[in-house]
Amino acid sequence: MLDPLKEIEKRQPFTFEETEDDSFALPQAILENITDGIMNLDAFGRITYMNKAAEKMLERPRTDLLGMSVWTSFPTAVGTPLYDNYLASMATQRTHSFDFYYSAINRWFKFHAYPGKDLFTILFRDITIRKNNEKLRKESEQMYKMIADNSTDMISRVSMDGIYLYVSPASKTLLGYEPEELLGLNMYDLLHPEDFPNEDNASIKELIDSKTMLTEYRIRRKDGTYIWFETTARTILDPYGLRKEIISVSRDVSTRKHVEKQLLEANELLQKMSTVDALTGVSNRRGFDEYLKKEWKQCSRMAVPLSLILIDIDYFKHYNDTYGHVEGDICLRLVAESLKKAAKRSIDFIARYGGEEFVIILPSTDASGAQTVAEHLRMQVEALQIPLTRSEGCSYITISLGTATMIPTRDSDPKELFLRADKALYQAKQEGRNLVRLYYGND
Repeated sequence: MLDPLKEIEKRQPFTFEETEDDSFALPQAILENITDGIMNLDAFGRITYMNKAAEKMLERPRTDLLGMSVWTSFPTAVGTPLYDNYLASMATQRTHSFDFYYSAINRWFKFHAYPGKDLFTILFRDITIRKNNEKLRKESEQMYKMIADNSTDMISRVSMDGIYLYVSPASKTLLGYEPEELLGLNMYDLLHPEDFPNEDNASIKELIDSKTMLTEYRIRRKDGTYIWFETTARTILDPYGLRKEIISVSRDVSTRKHVEKQLLEANELLQKMSTVDALTGVSNRRGFDEYLKKEWKQCSRMAVPLSLILIDIDYFKHYNDTYGHVEGDICLRLVAESLKKAAKRSIDFIARYGGEEFVIILPSTDASGAQTVAEHLRMQVEALQIPLTRSEGCSYITISLGTATMIPTRDSDPKELFLRADKALYQAKQEGRNLVRLYYGND
């Protein structure tokens, strides 16, 4: 095969007028208006035609190029893949397609070479933006891979049905699994049974209906133990806008969850301590006030009666004076325990209101039921037979009880229920003590 450069030296360039013939296979008007660059070469590599798009992309006017050898016009292209592909295409007479970076103008081109016996046609387009984007994407992928490979968080790609598609090396440290061991497994198979998505706990499946979310759950390690994972996840869409997969970043938050649990237990203990009477173990006045407000609202919504029993230990001051405060404290604890046993429903609430006074709240209980419970309480305490030698008319500790019942409304006040029970208790004490009295009023 002849060397194109040596052949060029033997021949003179033709003039622009020599190209004005009917050799174009397509109308020139069409070629001048397409966006791809087109260049025709004769058998000796001389440019016989180039369209406006070629002028623009190569940044050279065709008036300076027509009739000139392409290799003398663009000498920096000699010895490059463009030159090699030209020779190969001429030798084989086969179409060649290839990408080429032209350093002279810092542009990437996609070339399609169409060889012929007397005409060599080159069609090309500028792909610089695409190449730059590919470079940036490759650099980003390398950066993300470096981050994923070295991050202490476990980064994973999960299909919409939960299958692991990619897992970063942190899985070995966090879960005890090599990344390859998790590929193809379903993440749901590793979840703690109590955290598996269901109607009550659908946090993970909510990913299907959201783009980004943060969730916490327990996941099983290879050794069978569980750790707490905090996962930030994002759904990835395919080109059609459909959910394709989930990208997640997970970290071990077991230590934090343990601390949170301890704080919660401590807060619950403090809350309990703030509403429990330290001496008797039943609720204190604060606990009573909170429970009464809650049950008042509940019974108001349901339009059911709420009853209250106010209790006072008879002659307790005399008991303290006779046996001392230590024995007095023991007496209070015994009475409180007896009251707890007598009020059997879990919703019945007992509190020490102050001193030797106790109060019991009976939700959804009418006046007759409250009287029955009160009488039972009175007999239970009397059956304790706690000695009281200085009492008037009885040799044992007894209690007096006043009951009141109301159907709460939004306009009524729970304090009124307490005041009514207090009036009934006063009546029981006035009539001789160790009695149960109901509140009877005009309202």
